[in-house]
Amino acid sequence: MKWEEFVEACRQKEIECSPKQQEQFVRYAQLLQEWNEKMNLTAITDKVDVYLKHFYDSITIAFDFDFNNQTLIDVGAGAGFPSVPLKILYPNLKITIVDSLNKRITF
Repeated sequence: MKWEEFVEACRQKEIECSPKQQEQFVRYAQLLQEWNEKMNLTAITDKVDVYLKHFYDSITIAFDFDFNNQTLIDVGAGAGFPSVPLKILYPNLKITIVDSLNKRITF
C-alpha cells in the first residue's frame, strides 16, 4: 500500500488524517526503519508494507469503535502496534504500552 493509498483508504472509512497526522505517520515509518537497523523490532520494514501491514492493520479496529477520549492498554505492543497509529489518529486517547522486551519499550 502506497502512502496515498493509505490516506485514501482511511478517508473511505471516514477517518481523515490531518496534515499533522500525516506527518506523524511518515515520521513514525522513518523512525521504525532507522531503529530497526540498530535493533530488530520488526521483519516488516519496507514502507509499502509498513503502511499496509502495520499502520492500516492497526487502525482497522477504529472502523467500528470511536477511540476519542478512551483509555487503552496495549499488552505486547512490540514496535508500538496498534497503539501508536491509534494515538496518532486519536490524540486524546490515553495509552499504556506494555512489552516484555526493554528494547521495544526504549524504542
